[in-house]
Amino acid sequence: MPEQLREILPHIQNIASALGVLFVAYLLTIPLRRRYASCDGVESARRSGRRFLALLLSYPAFSVAVLLLSIPAIYWLYHPAFYRPEGSPVGTLVERPYDQAWLLFWAIYAIVRLAEGLLVEGFVQMGRACPLSRLTRNLLRLAIMIGVAFLLIRFQLEHKIGVLLTSTAIVTGVIGFAMQGVLGNLLAGMSLHACRSVAVGDWIEVDGTIGQVTLVNWRETRLRTLGGHIVIVPNGKMADATLRNFSAPTSLRRHEVPVAASYGDAPGDVIAALVEAAQSVPTVEKEPAPDAYVTGFKDFCIEYVLRFWSKQYERRTVIEGHVMRMIWYKFTRRGIEIPFPMSGRLLGNFLEAVHAQKFEKPLASELERCVDDLVRSDFGRKLMAGPDGVCILSRDELKTVARSVKRTRFTHGEVLMRQGDEGESFYVLVQGKLQGSIANSDTARPIEFELKPGALFGEMSLLTGLPRSATMTAVTHCELLEFDGGAFAHLLSLREEIPQVLSELAAARARENAASLEKLRASATAPVELARDGILHRLKRMLGEWRGR
Repeated sequence: MPEQLREILPHIQNIASALGVLFVAYLLTIPLRRRYASCDGVESARRSGRRFLALLLSYPAFSVAVLLLSIPAIYWLYHPAFYRPEGSPVGTLVERPYDQAWLLFWAIYAIVRLAEGLLVEGFVQMGRACPLSRLTRNLLRLAIMIGVAFLLIRFQLEHKIGVLLTSTAIVTGVIGFAMQGVLGNLLAGMSLHACRSVAVGDWIEVDGTIGQVTLVNWRETRLRTLGGHIVIVPNGKMADATLRNFSAPTSLRRHEVPVAASYGDAPGDVIAALVEAAQSVPTVEKEPAPDAYVTGFKDFCIEYVLRFWSKQYERRTVIEGHVMRMIWYKFTRRGIEIPFPMSGRLLGNFLEAVHAQKFEKPLASELERCVDDLVRSDFGRKLMAGPDGVCILSRDELKTVARSVKRTRFTHGEVLMRQGDEGESFYVLVQGKLQGSIANSDTARPIEFELKPGALFGEMSLLTGLPRSATMTAVTHCELLEFDGGAFAHLLSLREEIPQVLSELAAARARENAASLEKLRASATAPVELARDGILHRLKRMLGEWRGR
């Protein structure tokens, strides 16, 4: 019995030492693995040189730690003072083939992991995902190291591996029978990757769940939903389910938004408003262009469908919400009615007819509100201000103008006017914030500025007849007062001196604008169309046309 124990004791010692080294190496590399976790292409970005080097070294860190711990462990355990087989010279360190095979195995594994790190992180530095998934890399690494282990056993330890291969096949068969489900998931994951059905980073839908693939391993596929939840789907279920891949072979997908409009609105006007609303959303693709069609005639409305394309279909709720928000604003400004059930409309008409007197008070209060907004804005403080800085028009005169002014709304992200377009109206900003941009071919970047409540803009195009000089975009929800040609002509008719005052103001403003633009600094005089007499002639012509109507 002591002889048998003496024979197996070195093997027990070797196994215990190996397990101890592996456990200590695992503990030592936990912080490194957590800090520099490998990324398979989901939201990956280029790394700096120092971080790239740290990530690269984190791949072989475990195997290097095993090597560094194994060398002193082998030296200490088999030092002549503690270990001396029979027949070995006294005071000499015994070289054992098992130790050399162990060190050689982990050295090769470190090289394999370093090569894997170069592959994965190299693609990340190029801004691309690694073509080999984590599951494929794991299987490839396992196959390489199994081959290395058999070669070391055969040539380093000089053992015959025929019996080992036979016993391995038997054990594999037993394990495979006992773990049919796990192996099924493994083979399903391999088939999904081989067929390019899904890849890490793809947005997919499986059994009604939409998420981004974050991991494909031996057993499961992990999805991160739009709500941030992690959904774990077994690979076997993935292979049997019907998948919708929103990212491959291309991320371009079409959206359809149903819309209803009243019979009193011409389909051509409705379709134009729908297409313009879709084009106003930045995430909607310009090509293929949005389109809209009539799809049916119902009891109280005409049904339409708006179709547009985007490359972020997984965010379709957000994108379609932005488009529908734009539709409401476009419809409201154009007077297009979004119908409701006839019973509700009949009730509203009845209340309006019976209680008509209740509608007069809000109208009067709205005129007062409009007058207050005009007086507090640059319209009353600058455009129509006298030498003392007070508006030259009385409140009664402003009320007559307010009847022709239209209160309109724009939502954030919507473009009110574009540089170079013709302008037949100007605006007073009552609420919200606008951002202006002036593109100049002589400057690398456009000139940007911001307008706050009370600002007056767009009047120069109406005064001079020149195209818009800036692009104006709503930064927040904005409420404005719009002066179109009719309202402006009404303003000119209030007093005889108003055209003269506005022409002088416009000429002065034109000289200031010309002096501020680098392209006009070389010009000593203002253009002919910006001269005071030319502007005055244009204003008188507008007034005459308005009176003629």
